[in-house]
Amino acid sequence: MQNLIKLGLALGLILNAVVAQAHHSFSATFTDEIITVEGVVDRMSFTNPHVIVYFNVTDENGQQQEWMSEGSAATLMRREGWDRDTLKEGDLIRVTGNSTRNGSPMVSMEDVSFVNPNTGMVDGSPGTGVRADYASAIIPMQLPDGRPNLSGAWARGGRGGRPPGTEGQPAGGPGRGAGRAAVPFNEAGAALQAEYDPLNDPQVQCEPPGVVRQAGFTPHPVRLQQFDDHVVISYEEYGGVRTIYFDDRDLVGGEHSHLGQSTARYDGQKLIVETTQLLGNLTGPGGNYITDQTTTVETYSRLPDANGSSVLSMEMVVTDPGHLTEPWVLSWEKSSTPNYDFIEVDCHKPLAY
Repeated sequence: MQNLIKLGLALGLILNAVVAQAHHSFSATFTDEIITVEGVVDRMSFTNPHVIVYFNVTDENGQQQEWMSEGSAATLMRREGWDRDTLKEGDLIRVTGNSTRNGSPMVSMEDVSFVNPNTGMVDGSPGTGVRADYASAIIPMQLPDGRPNLSGAWARGGRGGRPPGTEGQPAGGPGRGAGRAAVPFNEAGAALQAEYDPLNDPQVQCEPPGVVRQAGFTPHPVRLQQFDDHVVISYEEYGGVRTIYFDDRDLVGGEHSHLGQSTARYDGQKLIVETTQLLGNLTGPGGNYITDQTTTVETYSRLPDANGSSVLSMEMVVTDPGHLTEPWVLSWEKSSTPNYDFIEVDCHKPLAY
């Protein structure tokens, strides 16, 4: 049985929208070379930010080697009918995808097939079961006390015919964000961006993201909880949780951090969150480094209900005198999805990086 087939050419396989929404750049780990690897599943991690499958490949000499295959986020693969039981220990699978930059035994999860161990023939594909499709809903515009009703889980696209999950994604590669204009870099910021190598993205090594990447750039679901003196905002993509008070108890100065120090307030029917004390950080898979001079202002508000769904809008204004010539605006819209089940986060580092 031929366990590793180098196809040489891309054979028309291209990254689909699912992989394009990965939490770090595809090119940080993989090349354009397409390979096919066949082996026996040892275990699968059906988690965010990526679904990971470990499987054992036997070479022509009978020696086994563990391989790792990296897919897209479980959030997205769940929509294609995958779940934590889709691949089980002992399944013989054939994975076609991209090889790694450093030659480590990894392959991207572009196509996966079950293989009959007796005949060596393809015996179906995973991900053909019932697809998880959480229904959107309409919820009241206001809470009983008159505050805007922003509570609950918010997922998928909001309005305007955007594909689910694509809000906040770059429209033109590195240097662009939120589907809008290029990041307004000054000379220093532009110079760093020009030298950016996706391999240097801290997300490749499972480091925590900064607030711009977590709150402003994420295409995945967000959950808000409103209390008398604070709000809690949780994120599915990286598993981040922010508790933000309506007073200055957390504005203590001192060291900078990934999520910084935030305070919240209501302005009519809007929730405003202002953040300072941020570490310098990359803002997305395409790079876009901002400095520790960065401050952000997030505005959350309800849009008119559309297509049988309530819609939450978030606009983030990023100000950074260190790398930007003017404020940079990111935004997304998400629909109310009351019964949405967040997927666990368990980041796995690529092999030998």
